[in-house]
Amino acid sequence: MKISIQGIKGAFHEEAAKNYFNSEIEIVPQKSFDDVIHSVLNHESDYGVMAIENTISGTIHTNLNLIRQSGLKIKGEVYLPIKQNLVALPGTKIEDLNQVNSHHMALDQCREFFRKYPKIRLVESEDTALSIKHIAKHRITEVAAIGSRLAAEYYGLEIIAESIETNKKNYTRFLILDKESNGIFLENDKASLAITLTHKKGSLAILLNTISFYDINLTKIESVPLIGEPWHYLFYIDVQFSLVNNYRQMIYALKPLVDEMQILGEYKSGMQSFNHKHQEQNETSKQN
Repeated sequence: MKISIQGIKGAFHEEAAKNYFNSEIEIVPQKSFDDVIHSVLNHESDYGVMAIENTISGTIHTNLNLIRQSGLKIKGEVYLPIKQNLVALPGTKIEDLNQVNSHHMALDQCREFFRKYPKIRLVESEDTALSIKHIAKHRITEVAAIGSRLAAEYYGLEIIAESIETNKKNYTRFLILDKESNGIFLENDKASLAITLTHKKGSLAILLNTISFYDINLTKIESVPLIGEPWHYLFYIDVQFSLVNNYRQMIYALKPLVDEMQILGEYKSGMQSFNHKHQEQNETSKQN
């Protein structure tokens, strides 16, 4: 099974793919999220994995737009704790460093740690795993990178400081993308929608009341401007439900109330699996 990810082997996208798929997978690295989309559309890979939101930096709206415009469907989701590690050539000490390279989001998440080391310069790079690979390939001393344990192991580097992110509750939600819809099965309990509303007074309130009427839990709603249509907005909505029939009735009821509605995917929520793993990790930490 081929899985396209943005970045190279060892990136957090690979960790997310391995967490979601329990079978053997072949990672197909891509330079951009656009390339991930095209890889799936062109049958070069079976599925794509794409980060969609982070608990610190928020939603990646460009990725939501890519999914909506591509016609790909959300097959599932996975929540990954993001542990940022300081990685360097074996034997390197923090005191030896004068520079650290990583993706701008990783740098932002770890700035508090580096306040203790004012002589270290933080330099933005294209990708966390790529920064680690570059140090390993060129055997660069006095420079470290920030990234995953998986990347450090892949490229034979050493973690010289573990979990240096400022906020320890740092999680990213990744979506699994497919060419075709899952269909609405009984085990599905979540859906992602893209909706445009009429300019009628109270249209958003009517939408929200309708969702509530069918006992559907609104877990996310965000508006983004529609390009070329000033002051007209698209709403990205995630809903969760315990009864598939209630969800079907809600969709039927919403259709005459909105300008346009696109179902981005109907799938099983990844939150239950995430909560279970998180609870296990907390219990292990307490025992240690």
